[in-house]
Amino acid sequence: MTVLLAVSSALLVGGADFIGGVLSRAASAVRVAALAQLAGLVVAVPAALVVDAERVTRADALWSVASGAAVGLGLVLFYTAMARGLISLVAPVTAVVGALVPVAYAIGGGERPGALALVGIALAVTAIVLVSLAPASGRSSAGGVGPIALAVAAGLLFGAFYVCLSRVNEAAGLWPVPILRVGSAAVLVALALVTTGGLAIGRALTGRIALIGALEVAAGVTLLLALQRGPVSVASVLASLYPVTTTFLATFLLRERLRGVQLAGVALALVAVVLVSAST
Repeated sequence: MTVLLAVSSALLVGGADFIGGVLSRAASAVRVAALAQLAGLVVAVPAALVVDAERVTRADALWSVASGAAVGLGLVLFYTAMARGLISLVAPVTAVVGALVPVAYAIGGGERPGALALVGIALAVTAIVLVSLAPASGRSSAGGVGPIALAVAAGLLFGAFYVCLSRVNEAAGLWPVPILRVGSAAVLVALALVTTGGLAIGRALTGRIALIGALEVAAGVTLLLALQRGPVSVASVLASLYPVTTTFLATFLLRERLRGVQLAGVALALVAVVLVSAST
């Protein structure tokens, strides 16, 4: 059951990320992210009622809100990176950095990484260098921060999301999912109002934004259930493979083509995610 739930989470996240990246090429990334969080919140509360919770402490709520704020800001950077560059490059770089943050957190807490983690870290750095060697063909980042830099920043925030969520007690059930979305929605709505003046978006995009929200909530639920029902190592490894879905969709639906050195970088990034996650 753990394997099925974790793989489901990876598929759902990868699909949501792909849709969000594509929509951010037609609309403001911060508006897309904010509206997706609001849409998901509608689904998250009923989902939390499905599983009994013993108690939700103040600390659980605070860590959940913090994780939501981190993932919300990370999504803005992630969507912007995918809008400016190749989705098939941005997704694995973000995943690699996001997987490295929990390792750094564990080391700071006194844990020592094993051989697999060290190999994974080396591969991750190499992968980022390789995918950064050539610009994303067909997309331009002139006048702004490059997509790889944005992908790295997004990965740092996603890593912070995992760290914060790991501090939540299992007795809280699935309530961290709607609580963290309250945090992410609040941050993103405020950011959208300040930077874009509102949340208005084309009516043709609303259905896909609602789909992003639903996919993200479903992914969050399946990930929490996987972590609660089986080995954390197994669940984290499989759930961290979401870039495979995103890259697959970008390659076959958008016809994105990678250069040889970039393709090698993507492959190394995916291997690095597995190695780093397997050792945390």
